[in-house]
Amino acid sequence: MISILSSLDSPATYVQGLAKLFNQVQILDEHTKAVAGQPTAPLYAAFPPDVRAGLELKLRRASEFFAKVVLTFVIRDMALLLDKYVKKCEKWLAE
Repeated sequence: MISILSSLDSPATYVQGLAKLFNQVQILDEHTKAVAGQPTAPLYAAFPPDVRAGLELKLRRASEFFAKVVLTFVIRDMALLLDKYVKKCEKWLAE
């Protein structure tokens, strides 16, 4: 765990990590559209209705967690980073 945190020390590495996370999490959207879309994707249509409903529920919960927890954290963190950057720029302009 510590090696993961230390690898995100630089802002550039942190942003790259976020970009990778956001690219990979798009799979949730793709599967949600395939399960809940009309018509249902052929692979999911082969599942019994109760399995499809359970899968849709789990995908929705995972998406909601990502939206409410992960994105909220990232937006707040980015706001802090921008605030620090603005303060550094203000000091630089004052000199």
